[in-house]
Amino acid sequence: MREAIERWVDDHRDYILAFTKALVSIPSENRYPSGDEKQVQMFLFRYLGALDCETDLFLPTDVPGLTEHEGYLGGRDYRDRPNVVGRRKGAGGGRSLLFSGHVDTVPRGDDPWTVDPFGGIVKDGRQYGLGLFDMKGGMAAAILALELLRELNVTLLGDVLVETVVDEEYGGANGTLACRLRGYEADLAIVPEPSNLAICPAHQGGSMFRIVFEGRAGRAFSGETLVNPVFAAARFLDIFREYERYHAAKRSSSPWFAADPGPPAYVQGVRAGPAHLPLTDRVPSSCSIDVWIQCYPGTTEEELRCDFEAFCLERAAGDELLRSMPPIIQKLIRFLPGTEIPSGHPALDVLAETARELHPGGLPVQGAPFACDAFVFHRYSRTPCIIWGPKGGNAHAADEYIDVEAFFLLVKLYALTIVQWCGVAAIGRPRRTDRG
Repeated sequence: MREAIERWVDDHRDYILAFTKALVSIPSENRYPSGDEKQVQMFLFRYLGALDCETDLFLPTDVPGLTEHEGYLGGRDYRDRPNVVGRRKGAGGGRSLLFSGHVDTVPRGDDPWTVDPFGGIVKDGRQYGLGLFDMKGGMAAAILALELLRELNVTLLGDVLVETVVDEEYGGANGTLACRLRGYEADLAIVPEPSNLAICPAHQGGSMFRIVFEGRAGRAFSGETLVNPVFAAARFLDIFREYERYHAAKRSSSPWFAADPGPPAYVQGVRAGPAHLPLTDRVPSSCSIDVWIQCYPGTTEEELRCDFEAFCLERAAGDELLRSMPPIIQKLIRFLPGTEIPSGHPALDVLAETARELHPGGLPVQGAPFACDAFVFHRYSRTPCIIWGPKGGNAHAADEYIDVEAFFLLVKLYALTIVQWCGVAAIGRPRRTDRG
């Protein structure tokens, strides 16, 4: 089975890259509070149907109880933003496996790309595209693994499900929650977030805050006393740099983060004045700083916020300018908790053995250094979840890419994992296709 899987991937390299190119060529940017995912979702809905999957297409808000659920995040618009689920039924008697991932990407933004962000261009061992690393590539690998086993005419014992959800970026996760409330569960879920091939039984969490400084706007033509909040924000940035170092020194009690360098904290945006105007002609009335702060599993939202506020406000109180213009700390989006599965879960042995079969020495098993929607499985479903996805770089940035050779390996890993986890009922003669 392993040799057949490896041979199929090696014989279909061009086809595999054409499929990832097709996915990345369909823009699906999350334009909070709305998004452009419909076109790529319709493409995947048809594709999964052609792979003999039972398919389901639905808006998250079509699911009863979603908007009343404690895990629901309001303020989103789900018109023309459907979820897609495909189920390849097994013969029975095996374990079920679910691949779950989002198709929305961050917006392209203003950062210059050296290649077409929607071109799927391959050069120097990399394939480029907006959202290809995070995380269209991972979902493509899961779908291709399912297609591979179909063409090899493998009948599985357990079911395999593939769900592509909307609105994960900006702390969404409502699409993932909607699938749980619709009844899609399995014995194991793999979330193909960009883990650089590491098998991740745990992931970090995080919160986003906006720190606002209020001043007095205008020009002093008539002797008005102006207060420029930009200077207060500049003082606060120095405090936040201290906080970054302080926060990065934290360590986790979880074994999955034993070698982790510490949770990051980022400044993600600074705004002053009317951003919609091409030029500004006055002292701004306010200035804001947006920050993102990560945390380890076991840290609560309240603990993270109180620690951040105590550190920053104590130092701000010792600064004359910040005493006169105190920082106002606001919560943005939802808190994303870090979660993990137990260290003895049987899936870890299966995935580690699969990795050793296809990659000399196996693959790292460690905590994922990012937050994502995997917490939905651990908080609001019975399905244990592991993060395991492509190798690449530049997530949420220009020239986002996946490593091509590692991606071929990932398709093989997913296919063999399906076989090992779900079990095989029968293997028939390989199907003939137009690709031979």
